[in-house]
Amino acid sequence: MSRCWSLLALGLLWACSGGPDESAAGARPRPNILLIVADDLGYGDLGAFGGEIETPNIDRLARQGARFTRFYSHVSCSPTRSLLLTGVDNHLNGLGTMAEDRLPHQAGLPGYVGYLNHEVVTVARLLNDAGYHTYMTGKWHLGLTRETDPFRRGFERTYALLQGTANHFNGDGANANQPKADYTEDGEATERPVGPYSSDLFTDKMIAAIEQGHGDGKPFFALLSFTAPHFPLQAPAPLIDKYAERYADGWDATRQRRFERLQALGLAPAEMTLPPRIEEVPDWHSLTAEERSVEARKMAIFAAMVDNLDANVGRVLGLLEELGETGNTLVVFMSDNGSDPYDRNGRPIYAALRERGYDNSLANMGAANSYIFYGLGWAQVGSVHHRHYKFVTSEGGMHAPMIARFPGTLAAGDDRDAFAGALDLAPTFLDVAGVDHPGSEYRGRAVHAMRGRSLLPYIRDSRNVPYAADEPVAFEIFGHGVVFMGPWKAVRLRQPWDDGTWRLYNLATDPGERHDLASVQPEILAGLLEAFERFAAANGVIEEPRDATAYPYKPGHLGDLVTGS
Repeated sequence: MSRCWSLLALGLLWACSGGPDESAAGARPRPNILLIVADDLGYGDLGAFGGEIETPNIDRLARQGARFTRFYSHVSCSPTRSLLLTGVDNHLNGLGTMAEDRLPHQAGLPGYVGYLNHEVVTVARLLNDAGYHTYMTGKWHLGLTRETDPFRRGFERTYALLQGTANHFNGDGANANQPKADYTEDGEATERPVGPYSSDLFTDKMIAAIEQGHGDGKPFFALLSFTAPHFPLQAPAPLIDKYAERYADGWDATRQRRFERLQALGLAPAEMTLPPRIEEVPDWHSLTAEERSVEARKMAIFAAMVDNLDANVGRVLGLLEELGETGNTLVVFMSDNGSDPYDRNGRPIYAALRERGYDNSLANMGAANSYIFYGLGWAQVGSVHHRHYKFVTSEGGMHAPMIARFPGTLAAGDDRDAFAGALDLAPTFLDVAGVDHPGSEYRGRAVHAMRGRSLLPYIRDSRNVPYAADEPVAFEIFGHGVVFMGPWKAVRLRQPWDDGTWRLYNLATDPGERHDLASVQPEILAGLLEAFERFAAANGVIEEPRDATAYPYKPGHLGDLVTGS
């Protein structure tokens, strides 16, 4: 059956033939697609996922659509974004490692260049070719050059922060090694205005692009890519004040309340007990009064960032309503990975910010001239019952909150609980638009075919799961490996998290990854390891050293890794 007749049979009555901007007479217009990505948002931070932060707009989106409760990102920012835009494994699309983490043995390998390489074609390019408007505002983190700018990777209107993080109120960069952030607008360098908060600014630019393009008969694909709540922890002062007292009883009590709400929502097993606090995190009551004040302020700022993000999601959803596009728009909201655990303030490249007038005193925390990190205690609160956090292939690093709304196609409140991930969104968007991926060649150059699966059949009917219960799906980065299959998860973590041994967990009963079943189910583990070897060979995975002395850093430190500076 051809794609056109398949889509008609599914009731998706947009045009499959004719000019790229045309629809068949009387048919439903081709759907718009809005992808909203939060940065370092933990699984339990949203109200819809058990959190106490006020997120009414995202929670309403979940009620009108559905939560995808077994959705997986990659473990960090740019690798996840590379999957989202290509449907191709990160080792083939250029993000086998992050640019900030690239090591000498990875030099010269196209899968490890640290930017989105030209061996892939983006979903934005293919949708633009098919007559879609394509817009991108916010964090790019997939290349710093003119050739790798989002404007030249298929987006016709852009306002992009090219690096992975920056000041949320001005043009300051990530640290002393990146004193100024790079912003481009429609492919040209631009000065970021001083004053507007990042999420407000990126949303303003997205609203302007959608409004300008509306009314010409073309649908749009829009990527709204927030930098919140990524460090530095900064937020509008009134919102920080709103949460000033909320976290006075600390991370243990907050995490326990989140876990109980997750259980009440059916998002954690009823018989499960909350795993113990990470050993390196002190008991809240062992902190001094001053330390508790500082830590509670950190979480208040983080909550304010999420609260503001939610308000901006509400602004974009309100725009769709004003334009009459709500019923014809697939909206996907997700986080790019789990919570960030590292407090980097002691490192020279961050400590040097004090010489530029940054003030991290309690009274100034959260302001534009402060530079605060979340820290391990609150990161575990973001992960709730999951193990670990960002940068690690444990559940806390990859199991991401995801919500989709697609009126008339996805029934409101009909949550989805089968395995799916960031790799599957690009093929989903193409399927929704009725656009084929070119396969192995695009405009005369070789490109990689997509590995992800379209979730559209699953969106329409929960019985159409994207991956069979006996089908393994593997990923790797930073020396960590993982294979999912049905309820099973095989995971290998290098030092200092583990010793490189493959562990086996049943996520249906043990989402906290506390009970290694490798010796109990050796045949299942053996099958998953065979699948990982096939995956590694097919995608050009370079085996990493497991010894901490040979691989002496934790990923995600923005260029200060090997030197330890």
